[in-house]
Amino acid sequence: MNTRTLIQILMTSLLCFSWANVQAGFIEALFGPDNYWECLLDTMPGTKTYGGSMENIVQCEKKFPNKAAYKINDSILGPKNYAQCLQKYASQTREPLARQSILNACYRLYPPQ
Repeated sequence: MNTRTLIQILMTSLLCFSWANVQAGFIEALFGPDNYWECLLDTMPGTKTYGGSMENIVQCEKKFPNKAAYKINDSILGPKNYAQCLQKYASQTREPLARQSILNACYRLYPPQ
């Protein structure tokens, strides 16, 4: 393989990798969490270890440092109330910190009436 072919392959690979990162960021911006509490609901379900729970919390805190910036959730597709939120997100999570984080997020986004 000559040098020119190798450079073309490397440049093509680099462009494809860059485009994939742009797409991932774009999709996350459209469909990802809007606040700290939604971030917890996206990351905590199914977490099995304390370390995993702590990592999820740290990542959400980095992404959304202001925990007070949220609105009560009234989405069409998601849970309608606190009980449905718990059923959807906490039912399969046994790790205590992850479960408590989900309970807190559900309480913030879907306050009991």
